Formats: sequence, structure tokens, C-alpha cells
Amino acid sequence: MQILNQRKTRLFIIALVSIITLSSFINFRSVHVKFYNKTGENIDSLVIAGSLIGDLKNDNSTEHIDFKTFLFDGNNPYEQISGIINNKKVTQFNYSWCGTERNRRSKGSYVFDLKKQTDEKGNISLYLVEHNKELFLK
Repeated sequence: MQILNQRKTRLFIIALVSIITLSSFINFRSVHVKFYNKTGENIDSLVIAGSLIGDLKNDNSTEHIDFKTFLFDGNNPYEQISGIINNKKVTQFNYSWCGTERNRRSKGSYVFDLKKQTDEKGNISLYLVEHNKELFLK
């Protein structure tokens, strides 16, 4: 009886250690992203990649946020973005129509600037760019 209890205890410990190791491996594979608001406007109800970020004041940043994956077009971030600026809903700027270089990354640490693009009709769109870099020439 004593030997049977020792085996059960060993199996339980092995199973517990395996579960902890596996869950740690799965959870540590994530993308860590920090966002800076460089739009010149306060953004309410900001959502990036399906995650509610909340309100982000102009020239402020978030803490690092973990995502399971993050979408890129080549080396440029290309996730879904939406928010409210001056009581008006805004969405992401689709600067790429081809999509052949789109890829999802599941690990890494990034810092992005959230910027805005205004079209000829005055509609505002948001996009992400590497921190302190330009995506479009002005």
C-alpha cells in the first residue's frame, strides 16, 4: 500500500510539473507591444488587434501589452485599429492592398507610434509605425 501511494505521489508531481512547464511555454510565447499616441488628438475607446486599450491621451503611451500574435505587412505593423477622436469613430488606414507580405508574429517586443492620416474629404484613419519613424513621406 505504501509503494502504491508513493507511485501516485510521483505521478501527481510529474503531471503537475509537466502542466506548469507547458503552460509557461505557451504563455511566454507572446508579442509585447507599447504604443505611443502621436496623432495630435486624444483617443477614446482605442482597440488594437481586438484588445481594448481604452483611452490614450495625446503624446502619452501605454505600458507593454501582451498579444498572442500581431499582424505585420513586411516589417510594418498592420493590425486592426479603431477608436473615437472628437466623438467620431475612426478605423485603421489600409495602406497596402496586396497582402503578399503579411505575416503574424508570435514573439518579440515592439514599440509603435499610433498616427493619423486625413484624406481629402477630412476622414481620419489610424495606422501604426515603428517608434520615431515615418511610414509615409511628407
